[in-house]
Amino acid sequence: MKKLLEEDLISDFSNIGISHGDTILVRASLGAVGRMEKKAETFINALLKTIGTDGTLISLAFTSGSFFRKPKKDDAFHLGKRSYAGALPNAMLNRDDSFRSKHPMCSFVAIGKNAEEIISGHNESSSSYEPVRKVLDLDGKCILVGCVGSSPGFTTTHLAEYDLGHSTKLPVFPWLYSTYYIDDSGKHKIFRRDDLGLCSNSFNKFYSIYVQNEILKANYIGNAYSVLVPAQKAYELENIELSKNKKFNVCKSKLCFMCNGGRWDRAYLLPLFVCRRLMKKYLYS
Repeated sequence: MKKLLEEDLISDFSNIGISHGDTILVRASLGAVGRMEKKAETFINALLKTIGTDGTLISLAFTSGSFFRKPKKDDAFHLGKRSYAGALPNAMLNRDDSFRSKHPMCSFVAIGKNAEEIISGHNESSSSYEPVRKVLDLDGKCILVGCVGSSPGFTTTHLAEYDLGHSTKLPVFPWLYSTYYIDDSGKHKIFRRDDLGLCSNSFNKFYSIYVQNEILKANYIGNAYSVLVPAQKAYELENIELSKNKKFNVCKSKLCFMCNGGRWDRAYLLPLFVCRRLMKKYLYS
């Protein structure tokens, strides 16, 4: 299998619609892209060269919390904490030219011209997905690389959920999700979610809507099937669809807690969900 070079990726990024000066919110499965020397570094450098000095690269640097149980102080959020969101954001965090927001669970990492502006003010007092709004304001684009099916959809949908009140009103007791964080004075403080992104397993339902409205571009980045949308237009379409039907993004999995008891309009399914989980654990394990 051919080893991919930086110039190969630059060509692929250009072909899918990324250009100089773009603000790009990216999620990627780097393993799907193909063989690269210094995989994450090569990928990031290729993207940065494609968007140039006037562009900005953003990714999710989310970190976990505890559900129901008391969080551990030694797992408190700080700017150097590793993200569970994959190799790409962690490689970005390791760079000297990156900036990270201070939200204890939903931090973002950014590099480039507007990096500080995008992540500034995003902390324990902010809504979880607020940096995405700044991506919209900058006429940014969202791209999925190699995770179109495995981790579907764009983070613009979570912002739409928040703006419609779904992520604050639908989740059952979101404050059960908590973590410690270290504040600017070095003290450990508890953080509890008051907005919770709903299930994203069915965000691929939006793909057909993007296509119908002719905003979705698809191509390969290396060996990875990838899709790109303009963030503002995607957000507008998601907002319209979720306004009409707040259950549009309920997934079909019977083992998804959020869609089978974790939201108030589906709470009646919780007993069945518990039974299924117990059966899976004790009868089929």
